[in-house]
Amino acid sequence: MATTIQMTNEQLHALIEAVRSSAVSAAGTAAAAAGSDASNSKSKGSFSACTHRFFGSRSHDDVEEFITNIVTYKELEEISDENALKGVSLLFYGLASTWWQGVRKEAKCWNDVIDLIREHFSPAKPAYQVYMEVFEKKQEDGVAIDTFVVEKRALLAQLPEGRHNEETELDFLYGLLNIKFRKHISRQSIVTFRDLLEQGRIIEHNNQEDEATAKGPLRGARRGERCTYCNFRGHTFDVCRKRRQARDEATAAEE
Repeated sequence: MATTIQMTNEQLHALIEAVRSSAVSAAGTAAAAAGSDASNSKSKGSFSACTHRFFGSRSHDDVEEFITNIVTYKELEEISDENALKGVSLLFYGLASTWWQGVRKEAKCWNDVIDLIREHFSPAKPAYQVYMEVFEKKQEDGVAIDTFVVEKRALLAQLPEGRHNEETELDFLYGLLNIKFRKHISRQSIVTFRDLLEQGRIIEHNNQEDEATAKGPLRGARRGERCTYCNFRGHTFDVCRKRRQARDEATAAEE
């Protein structure tokens, strides 16, 4: 038989308050635990899932691309400097892995890792060497203006910061441009590299149209040639072999 429990209003309110307080406390504990787990997850970030690898290339572009990639990955994944320093060896393969075994004790912090990579695989070139590479080649006929400008600016970026302003760099590159661009672009008409690229692209487009137009009628004219003697296409009356053959036969008959 069920037992009936009678409670006063005060007892009922007290019971409700106790249940409510217990529920709030439990929710707060769960939220704190979840926050702690998330914090631990972030603090335990590493390069284990990073797909960027370095094999020991001594190309300046390759080295800078690798450094940019891992620095960006570290920031996005919120990897601490301590964990990054511990896990960076996961990104080295081949020669780079062997190199890291010998120098890792020199890296006391994350910035030391970046400095060591640059120092060994892509040491700063002396300014005279950069200038030699800049002026070594002029723009060739088959090189697009975008490609030419990008490559030269990448070389100039290896100079000490603040060495030249944009106007001076434009002076350097303008003298190296192919004559087909310098014929139509005056130095005074370009103030920025964007100006140079915009005008250069227009010239390239116009040249492509001119070449297509020049080739079109030539092919049509060749197909339209018809000999007035034999009525066949592909040659003219003057070079017709049938006409020559008939003439030779007529000459032989007269003799």
